[in-house]
Amino acid sequence: MTVAEYHDTFEQLARYAPNDVTEDADKQRLFMKGLYYELRLQLAANTYPTFQALVNHAIVLDNMHKGQDKKRRMLAQGSGSNNHQRFNSQQSFQQRF
Repeated sequence: MTVAEYHDTFEQLARYAPNDVTEDADKQRLFMKGLYYELRLQLAANTYPTFQALVNHAIVLDNMHKGQDKKRRMLAQGSGSNNHQRFNSQQSFQQRF
């Protein structure tokens, strides 16, 4: 689930617990609890003036993480397939004679 999808779900569920999210700080704290650990660590280093500022920053960081993960997967796939033919001394020796 992306952070944007999580935000939508969070907003829908927050309607059922209006007393828990009356203050912006409460909303930020509860939203942060539902994020994955690495993202939560990065976001915790800053303070955000509004809930929406936190959400926007979380979405940007999540997109960056997903881009890096995609790059790693592509690099891992490329390095696993070796298209170079290996030199075999027996073959070259047999070809000479």
